[in-house]
Amino acid sequence: MTVRFEIKDQLARLLAQEDLIVEHKDVPTASFDVDRRILILPNWNRASESVYDLLVGHEVGHALYTPNEDFSHVGAPKSYLNVTEDARIEKLIKRRFPGLAKCFFRGYNELNRNDFFGINDEDITKLSLIDRINLYFKGNLDIKFTEQEQKFVDMVSVEETFEDACQAAREIFIYSKEQYKKEENIDLSDFPQNDNGVSGGESEQSFSEEFEENESENDGEQEQQGDSDKSGGTFGGDTYEEAITDTNFQEQVEKLCGYNRGDTIYVEVPEVKLENIIVLPNVVWENFEVESKANEVCVQDSTVTYLRQKYCEFKKSAQKEVGYLVKEFECRKSATAYSRASTSRTGVLDTSKLHTYKFNEDLFKKVTIVPDGKSHGLIFILDWSGSMTQVLTDTVKQLLNLVFFCRKVNIPFEVYAFTNEWIRNSSNFRDFGYGWNSMFRNQEPKVNDLIVGSCFSLLNFLSSKTKSKDFERHCENLFILSHQPYDYGQLSLSGTPLNEAVISLHQIIPQFKKANGVEKVNAIILTDGESQCIPYVIKFSKGDDQEVFGYNNMSDRCVLRDRKLGRVYTSMSRFTDNTPVLLKHLSEKFPEVNIIGIRLVGGSELARYLRNRDVEDICDIMAKWKKNKSVSIKGLGYTKLFALSSKSLSQNSEFEVAEDATKSQIKTAFVKSLNSKKLNRKILSEFVELIA
Repeated sequence: MTVRFEIKDQLARLLAQEDLIVEHKDVPTASFDVDRRILILPNWNRASESVYDLLVGHEVGHALYTPNEDFSHVGAPKSYLNVTEDARIEKLIKRRFPGLAKCFFRGYNELNRNDFFGINDEDITKLSLIDRINLYFKGNLDIKFTEQEQKFVDMVSVEETFEDACQAAREIFIYSKEQYKKEENIDLSDFPQNDNGVSGGESEQSFSEEFEENESENDGEQEQQGDSDKSGGTFGGDTYEEAITDTNFQEQVEKLCGYNRGDTIYVEVPEVKLENIIVLPNVVWENFEVESKANEVCVQDSTVTYLRQKYCEFKKSAQKEVGYLVKEFECRKSATAYSRASTSRTGVLDTSKLHTYKFNEDLFKKVTIVPDGKSHGLIFILDWSGSMTQVLTDTVKQLLNLVFFCRKVNIPFEVYAFTNEWIRNSSNFRDFGYGWNSMFRNQEPKVNDLIVGSCFSLLNFLSSKTKSKDFERHCENLFILSHQPYDYGQLSLSGTPLNEAVISLHQIIPQFKKANGVEKVNAIILTDGESQCIPYVIKFSKGDDQEVFGYNNMSDRCVLRDRKLGRVYTSMSRFTDNTPVLLKHLSEKFPEVNIIGIRLVGGSELARYLRNRDVEDICDIMAKWKKNKSVSIKGLGYTKLFALSSKSLSQNSEFEVAEDATKSQIKTAFVKSLNSKKLNRKILSEFVELIA
C-alpha cells in the first residue's frame, strides 16, 4: 500500500498540536530540531499504514516529551535509556491521544510477527532483563519476571519525567551488572563501593567513565571479531552492556526506508510584491498610444482605421452573445435564490380564508423571503506569449464577450495579461538589471521559495473601475493590439510565465475580494500552451566566504509544500507538472474560488496536452471533441477546463451568402452558421452555470 506522506505530515502536526515543519528525508532515523521545530522523518516507504502511524506517533512523542539534553550523565548505556524513555513517551502520547493505543497495538503486533526484535530463534526466558522489559512494553505482555525484576518493570511503568527514565535505566543497568558478576563468580568485595552501591569509590572513577572504558575495550574486541558479533554479546546472558532487542529494532526500522536519489527539497509559494508586478490600465494604454504615435508608418497606414471598423462590427455582433449570457445568468441566479427561499407566517389573519376555519388551521397571511444572491467577481488571466500568435485575436474576442457581460450585469472584474517583455523592453531596463542583485525585484529572497522573476509583469488591460469612456477606448485598443502584437514595444508577446501568474493570484484574490466586497470569485485563465519552468531560491558561497542568494532548477526531488494547510503536493520534476500542482494548491488555498481554464487548441494539440498530463480517459474526451469541437474537462488543476477549437471559433457565425448562391451553397452556409452559434452557446451556458 502506498503511504501518502502529506497525510502523515498532517497526523504529526495534529499530534504535536503545533505548526511543526515535517520533512521526509533519506535518513536512517528520525530526528527533531527543537529550536526550529522541524520533525525529520525517514522515508519509510516500505512500512504499512499501521506501522507508519506507530512510528509517527512514537517520534512525535519524542518531540513533545524528550528534552534536548546531554545524556552522558545517565550512567547507563544509551540503549537502556532508549528502552525506558520509549516506554515513558509512548505512555504519555497515548494518554494524550487515547485513539493512538490501537495504532500502537496493531503496529507492534505486525512488527513482532515480522521479528523486528530478532527473537524468533531465541529463548525469551534467557534474554537480559532490559531486553525482556523492552519486549514487554512493546506488546509482549506474557513475558514473566521474578519478584525482584518486577520492581524494575513497575518502576518503568510509573515514569513521568525524563529523570525518572534516566533513573530507571541506571538502576536496571546496576542490577544487570551485579547479576552478571554473580553468574561469573566474580568476588564483588574486590570492587570498592560508593554510597549508591555503584563500583567506583576510592578510584574516583565515575560510573559512566567506567562504562565508557569497558565499552571502548569491547569495541576493540568487536573490530577483531568482525561482523560475527556486532552487538557485543549474545542473548544467553553473556553480556549486560546492550539492549539487543533495541539495537535489532533500530536496524530493522532502517530497512523500511526506501532510499531515493537524495533528500526531498520542499519548495514553497512566496509572497510577491504586487506593486512591482501589476501595470495599471492607464499606464499600459498611455504606452500603447505613445508607441502608436511614434510609429509613423502605422499611423499613416490604413490598417488601424480598418481595425477600428472591424472592432465596431465585432462589438455589434457580440451583443447577441452578451444578451444570451445575461439571460442565462439571471435565470440561474434567480433559480438558485428561489431554491433557498423560505415561507413563514406573519401573524396577521388572512380574511379571505376565515370561512374555512372549520377544516383549515392555516388562517394567517404568509410571506416568502428570497435571500439575496452572492455577489460575484471575475479575475481574468490572459496568456500574452508568442505561442498565442495564431489564436490571440479569437481569444481576445472571447475575453471581450465575457467582459461586456460583466459590465452589463455589474460584476466587478480585472483583466491581467502575463508577460516578461514590459520590463525587458523598457527604456530604463538597466536600472532594473537582471543580475544577482535584481533577481528578487518581485519578492524577498527566502531559501526554497519559488522565484517570480524580476522581468515578470501583469498588464492590467481592463478593469471594471475604469470610466465608461476610457473603458471603451481600452477595449478598442486591446482589439487592435491583438492583431498587431509585435508593433508596440513593451506590449509585445513574450515567454509564458503562467506559473508566476498563478502564484500572484494568491495575493490578487484576497485583495480583489476586499476591494470589491464580493463573496464569490472566479479566476479565468485563457491560455494555449505550457508554462515556462520556474526555479527556486538557494543560498551559496561566492568568494571570501560571502553567502549570496541564487537559483536552482526543479528536479525530481522537489515537492511543493504549504505549512499552513499542512499539505505536501506531488513531485514537480517535469515542467508540465508545475502548473497543475500550483493550480491545485491555489484551489485548496481558496476553496470558495472557481479556477476556470479556457484553452483554444487544435485536435492534435489537445491530445498531446492530455497525454502530457497522464489523463486516463483520453479516448472519451477526444470523441466528444471530434463531435462538438469543444469539451469541458474536470481536473488538471482547474475546477473545469474548457477546450475550444480555435478553427471553429474563428469562423464567422453570421448567415451570409451571395445573391446568386445556389440552393446547396445556401444550405451549407446556414448549417455552418448554426453549428458555430451552437458551439459558442453550449460553452457559454456551461460557463455561466459555473459562475452563477
